[in-house]
Amino acid sequence: MPFKTIKIRDETYENINVIVGDLMKELKRPVSIDEALRYLLKSIKNKPSQFAGGWKMDEKELLEIKKELKESWKRWEL
Repeated sequence: MPFKTIKIRDETYENINVIVGDLMKELKRPVSIDEALRYLLKSIKNKPSQFAGGWKMDEKELLEIKKELKESWKRWEL
């Protein structure tokens, strides 16, 4: 596999090394910077916020959901 050289600031490098250290503690084994970066990139792919606005609903559907929630909350007991 070919390798690439990238330029990063010293502060960024230090932050990556902190992440490497945390990942090593979690996995209980040595971790390379490459592995830590891949881990970070993978972890940001499927955040719930990426799906915001993905469900298009009309006013009728919204009112139906609210109605069902109110009915469910009436049956809820502490």
